Amino acid sequence: MLVKVPFNQIQVNMVAFEGAEVIFPYGDKWFRMKWDDVPTRFKQLYVLKLRLGGVRVPDALQQHFVDNIDVVDLSIELDLDKAEEIDESYPVR
Repeated sequence: MLVKVPFNQIQVNMVAFEGAEVIFPYGDKWFRMKWDDVPTRFKQLYVLKLRLGGVRVPDALQQHFVDNIDVVDLSIELDLDKAEEIDESYPVR
């Protein structure tokens, strides 16, 4: 099931031995999604956020640099079928 989540509600989280993932709310539940399943649109906006904040963009994200990006709609479409529900005590790093 595809759902729309505002970009600013999605958090990038690092998990030991698994790498990056995103954590996000939908309805009254929280979910996590593996980085490989995260849409390119989110990754492009995330790179833009890092650049605007003066943070060095990791080499693994260099492919998500774009010359122009539309920021009129900041919703990210996520596939809940690729996400796992988590509880509020899930560790976020």
